[in-house]
Amino acid sequence: MKKISFFKTILLSLIISVLSFSFVSAKTVIRTDEAAIGEADPAKFSDNIDSVIIFNVYDALVDEGKNGSGLKPLLSTGWEYPDANTLNVSLKSGVKFHSGNTLDADDVVYSFNRLMDMGQGFSFLFGSVESVTALDASTVQFKTTEPFAPLVASLMRLAIVDKDDVQANTVDGNYGDNGDYGEAYLLSTSAGTGAYKLSEHDPNVKTVLVKNDDYFQGHNAKAPDEVIIKYSVEAATIKALLLRGEHEISSMWLPNEVLAALSKEDSVDLVKINRPGSWMNKLNNRRAPFDDVHCRRAIQLAYDYDALYQSFAITDDLVAGQKASGALIAGVLGYDPNKAPIERDIEKAKAEQAKCKYNPSDFTLDLAWIAEVPYEEPWALQLQANAMELGYDATVTGLPWAKFTEQVSSWENTPHATVVSVLANVPDPDALMYAQFHSSRGGTWMSAEWANDPELDALLEKGRTETNEAERIKIYQAANQVMIDNAITLFITDFVGFQPISKNVSNSDTISTQQQYGTMGRNLSFREMAVN
Repeated sequence: MKKISFFKTILLSLIISVLSFSFVSAKTVIRTDEAAIGEADPAKFSDNIDSVIIFNVYDALVDEGKNGSGLKPLLSTGWEYPDANTLNVSLKSGVKFHSGNTLDADDVVYSFNRLMDMGQGFSFLFGSVESVTALDASTVQFKTTEPFAPLVASLMRLAIVDKDDVQANTVDGNYGDNGDYGEAYLLSTSAGTGAYKLSEHDPNVKTVLVKNDDYFQGHNAKAPDEVIIKYSVEAATIKALLLRGEHEISSMWLPNEVLAALSKEDSVDLVKINRPGSWMNKLNNRRAPFDDVHCRRAIQLAYDYDALYQSFAITDDLVAGQKASGALIAGVLGYDPNKAPIERDIEKAKAEQAKCKYNPSDFTLDLAWIAEVPYEEPWALQLQANAMELGYDATVTGLPWAKFTEQVSSWENTPHATVVSVLANVPDPDALMYAQFHSSRGGTWMSAEWANDPELDALLEKGRTETNEAERIKIYQAANQVMIDNAITLFITDFVGFQPISKNVSNSDTISTQQQYGTMGRNLSFREMAVN
C-alpha cells in the first residue's frame, strides 16, 4: 500500500508540474486584420497597415503624445534649433536593436540616407533636408535648405534601422555601393529597436510579430506575446471569427451592416476611434473632363452630402462620420470647427457644368472604390447617380488595393474618381495636405487627384517655411479654401471609425490605447494593450 501511495504521489506531482509549466508558458495572442498589402520595410511604408507594423517593430526619434498632447522624445532625449536651418537631436543611451547592437548616431544617418536614396514611403516629408550628420555618437544634426516648420513632426516617420545588421545582410541591387540596401533581408526580418520583432511576413496573407523582451520602454504586464495580422479577410469571416473567440481586434473597414450586427453581441465591443482623417472621392485633376475646374465644381456641387452622411449610420445612435468642411480636420493645426460643411446645390452644379469646355455626354466616367473595403461602394454609386444628373454616363468598379496603387502611378490610368480614406501621417497639416495635394506628389495612392494648382502649391510651400504658428494657421486655412473653391477633390465625411474588439481584450488599457493616438497606424500599440 505504501508503494502504491508513493507512485501515486510521484504521478500527481508530475501532473501538477506539467500543468504548472503549461500555465506559466501559455502564449498570449492578439489576432487582427487589415487590407493587403502589408509593407514591412521602414523605408517603404506609407499605408495604415504598414504604419501599424512599423510603429510596433521600429522606433523613431520622436513619438506622438497621448490625447493630442504634441510630440515627445522616443529614441531621442530632446532637440534644439541652433539656427533656423539647423536641428540638433540628442539620442538616448543604451538602446538595443533586435540584433543586440546598440543604437548610435550613425544608425540615424544611415536610416535617413537609406530612406532618401530609395525615394519611397515617407521620403517626401524631408525634401528640404540637405544633410544629416553625426556630430558625435549621441548627437545627430539635420540641415535644411530653408526653415522647415514640420521637421520635428516629420521625424516621427523616420524609422531607425540597425546599420550594421542591414549592411551585413545586403546583396547586389539598384543602389550602387549600397547594393539592395537590405530590401530582401527586411522582407522577412526586422532590424529595429521596437517592442515587437518580425517573425513571419507574407504581405498578402499575414504578418506575425513576437514580443521583444528587451524593449527599452517595457510592455504592459498583459501585453500579447504574439500578434497575428491577417490580410484581406472577408467581412463575414471576420464576424464569425470574432463571435467564436478566434479573432481579437477587427480593422475599421467592416461594412455598416456587419458593425450593426456586432453591436448587438455581448462578446464584442465597438470602440469609437476619433482620428484626424477624411473619406474622399479623389478627382483626377489631369484627366478630362476634370482637368476643367468648372467640371470639377459641377460634380462637387452635385454630390449629395446629406445622403452620404446618412450612409454612415450604423445604428440610430452610432454614426461613423461627420460632414466635412475641407481638408483641415479635427486634431490638425488650422482646423476651424465653426466652418460650414460643403453642401449640395444642383442648380449651381448645372450652371458650372454649362461653363465647362466639355460636353458631359461625350464621357463615361470611371468611378472606383477599394474592393477590400466594401462599404465604399455606395459612395461611388452615389457619385454615379449625381454625375448622371449632369448628363454623364459612369461606371463603378471595385478595384483591389494592389491594382489601384499600380494604376495611380500615372494620371492617364488613374480613375476619374476613387474613394479613399486618408489619415494624418504626423500631427501637422503639412504631412496631410502637401502629401496629397501639391503638384509634385502625383503618382501615389494618397495623391490620386494629380492636383496641379499653382495657387495651392504656393500656399503649401509657404506653410512649410513659416515658423510662426498663427501665420501657419492662416496659410493652411487659405489653402483649404482654395481646395474647396477649385474643387480639387470631393470630401465625403471626416473620419470616425468603429473598431470591433473581442471582450477577450476589451479593457481600459487596450481601449484607451486605441483611442488616445491620432496619427495613422499609431493607435494599435500592442505593447500597451492587455490580453484578459
